Amino acid sequence: MRYNDNMKFWLFDLAHGNLSDLEIIKGFIKYYVLYNCTIQNVQDDIHFHTNYGVIGEQTALESLNKALCSYVDYERE
Repeated sequence: MRYNDNMKFWLFDLAHGNLSDLEIIKGFIKYYVLYNCTIQNVQDDIHFHTNYGVIGEQTALESLNKALCSYVDYERE
């Protein structure tokens, strides 16, 4: 089951900027990629299943994008 307590903790920490890049990538793979989900699903989960608000959503997406870009050593223009 993808949506469990560990995933909820990961989403909380992601939305509040409490994770390292490695923890972000591991969680994204564990809770999303292995279930054929995308960054859009992360955004939807935060938007529809939490009360973290727009700031939490923005923090999560910025952190996730930064970690993924850093992992592949890609600089966004």
